[in-house]
Amino acid sequence: MEKIVIIIISLVLILLGILQLYLTYRYSQNIKKLKIRPTTAPFAIWSGVVFGIFFIVFPILVMIGNVKAISNAGHVMSIIGGILFWIAAIFALVRANKMRKQLKTQNKPLTSSWQVIATYAIVIAAAIMGLCAIL
Repeated sequence: MEKIVIIIISLVLILLGILQLYLTYRYSQNIKKLKIRPTTAPFAIWSGVVFGIFFIVFPILVMIGNVKAISNAGHVMSIIGGILFWIAAIFALVRANKMRKQLKTQNKPLTSSWQVIATYAIVIAAAIMGLCAIL
C-alpha cells in the first residue's frame, strides 16, 4: 500500500513537471510576440525550466529507489539552478545594454529609464543568487 501511494504521488509530480515545462514554453512564445518584453522574463523562463525538470527527475529517482541519487539531487539541482541564474543574468545584461544604447542614441541619461536601472539591479541579484545556489 505504501509503494502505491509513493507511485501515485510521483506520477502526479511528474505530470505537474510536464505541465510546468509546457506552460513555460507557452509563456516564452507569448513573450516573443510582445514589442516591449518584461525585464524579468528570462528569470521566469529559466526558473520554470528548473522547476519543471526537478518535478520530473526527482519523482523518477524516488520511484527507482536510488537513495544515493536522491540525497545528491538537492545539491545537483542547486548547482544547475545557480548556473541557470547566471545564464539568465547574461541575457538580462545583454538586454540592459541594448536599452542603454537606445537611450544613448536619443541623448538621454541612463537615469531617465528606471527599466534599465532595474534590469541592471536584476542582473546583480541573479549573479549573487547563482553564486549562493552553487555554494
